[in-house]
Amino acid sequence: MKQTIFILSLLAQAIGAQDSPYKQFQSYMDVLGGRLLEIDFYQEQLGDRFESSGTLYYTGNDRYTFDDQNQRITYNSGTITTINKTTKQVIYDSTIPGDVTVFDVLSGNENAIQIGEVLMEKNGFRIPFILKNWDISGILWTVPGTGQPRHIILRPTEDSEIRIKVNSSEHVEKKNIPHLNIDAFEIIDLRE
Repeated sequence: MKQTIFILSLLAQAIGAQDSPYKQFQSYMDVLGGRLLEIDFYQEQLGDRFESSGTLYYTGNDRYTFDDQNQRITYNSGTITTINKTTKQVIYDSTIPGDVTVFDVLSGNENAIQIGEVLMEKNGFRIPFILKNWDISGILWTVPGTGQPRHIILRPTEDSEIRIKVNSSEHVEKKNIPHLNIDAFEIIDLRE
């Protein structure tokens, strides 16, 4: 009986006494200076599979950079910069107003995301969500108590899936985004 009360007490502390698991996640990501996440990225669509491993620098709601050995993609207040290190090209583009990205999950754009019923599993909190404007479902797993992300799954359609596995996380201020000299790269500007 004492064990049952102790376990219920721990669960109440983990679930009720603190912010919701999604709010914990938002607080974890919204640390001064930002977060650096080492991630594995998998995308499967119509039988084709794309995999990449790299570093995600999350430095605020409107600024993030994904860097791997072949490319660097930066989102900065509506501008997307894609640097292809292999073809030596830089592409500038703008988001379409109202568009939702996977980063809306990270930034906590509550107008764009609807949180479902949170479940406590053996590996942490399982937070289902829907990106409202696109009707895309997904699941976010976080560490109880800290909100640190472990895994994100997005399902844009029945036959496509995006998986992001977070291998490690630390403050960005411990590491800067490496400088990339693009002086000799071809510039393509698609912004209107």
